[in-house]
Amino acid sequence: MFNLFSLLGETADTGGGNSTLFFVVIYGAFFAFMYFVLIRPQRKKQKAIESMQKSIKIGDSIITNGGLYGVVVDSVNDLFMIDFGRDKSVRVPVQKSAVAGVKEPNLTLVIEEEE
Repeated sequence: MFNLFSLLGETADTGGGNSTLFFVVIYGAFFAFMYFVLIRPQRKKQKAIESMQKSIKIGDSIITNGGLYGVVVDSVNDLFMIDFGRDKSVRVPVQKSAVAGVKEPNLTLVIEEEE
């Protein structure tokens, strides 16, 4: 039978005193590591996204999670009315959580030269 304590140079304690404390410390260190590596950065990122979405005003150019650019023309409850068209004024309601960022589209034409 495999014994973890034999690898550490200790004898197995059948009473459960040291081995229980050892596993509690190991599990505690594992969960602390997981918190600082996975959970904490994700919460910081989520808070930054929420603050960005709350700071959007009427007239801001935005990009949605689907990659569509538009201009905010109205805000109602948890929806933005986004103007997606330049000529025909296509206005579509979009949930605030679907906004990926405040960004203007790059409409400059890039011409690649052939060699």
